[in-house]
Amino acid sequence: MNEIEAATPARPGSSRSRLLTPNGGGQFAAIIFDMGSTLLEFENIPWPVLYRFCLDDVHRRLIRLGHRPPDVEVFWQRFDALLNRRRKRIALAMREYRIGELLRDQARSFGIDLHPGDLTTLCDAYYAPIRRAVTMYPDAPLVLRTLKEAGYKIGLLSNTCFRARDHLEELRHFRLRPYFDALVFTSTGIYRKPHPAPFRLIASRLGVPLKRSLYVGDRQKEDVLGPQSLGMTAVLVRRALRRYEPGLTQSAEIAQLADMLSLLPLRRDARERVRTAKTV
Repeated sequence: MNEIEAATPARPGSSRSRLLTPNGGGQFAAIIFDMGSTLLEFENIPWPVLYRFCLDDVHRRLIRLGHRPPDVEVFWQRFDALLNRRRKRIALAMREYRIGELLRDQARSFGIDLHPGDLTTLCDAYYAPIRRAVTMYPDAPLVLRTLKEAGYKIGLLSNTCFRARDHLEELRHFRLRPYFDALVFTSTGIYRKPHPAPFRLIASRLGVPLKRSLYVGDRQKEDVLGPQSLGMTAVLVRRALRRYEPGLTQSAEIAQLADMLSLLPLRRDARERVRTAKTV
């Protein structure tokens, strides 16, 4: 990695900034963002609690559709077992799963034959509590707008088991969708980060080389080691709810999303706008 100003990674809260450049020199052509806990926050309610809300809604919806699911506690325990088995397979193969497939398997395990359209209805019911809980980090619009105006291509690459339509609705709700030139949700493909395939796909859709892309996310394995293995530069957004392993090196580490703008060569008026926004 080449740095213009400093030779050590930026640390959260540090007053010392440096400019990042791609491996091999030149300038970045694209900035690619993770979504959850980077731009939007999905963990305002802990996932185990939120999953229970989701499944309670699915259970009620099955009854309204004329099906006879078992007691809700039995229903939940079976789902939890199915979900844990899927997660173990994910850890080994980095293959994505889809919530619709999991709900279908859940219904089949109780002998419930879903009618055409039922699965879409159940996916809607499952995702409703998540949609109500999600929030946007307040500096996300400023960062995306500033980078867009600076001429960077902007991408989104997110691990998710949920439908792309659910996330597109969120991006439209928070008025972030127009900033993105390309998006990849792993539920629409086979693999999930840190597998190389999703990174190659988003770079291809943006029309830029991987080595001229900067990736920004909050997880070390998926958002740092994954892109770095392909020659990309990675910036870690350190979030309080995450556990971080010592000794894993990222290109830079920041405490909030807006801090990344100090790592890029922006015009003076853009920097002033960022400084003003951060002090308000």
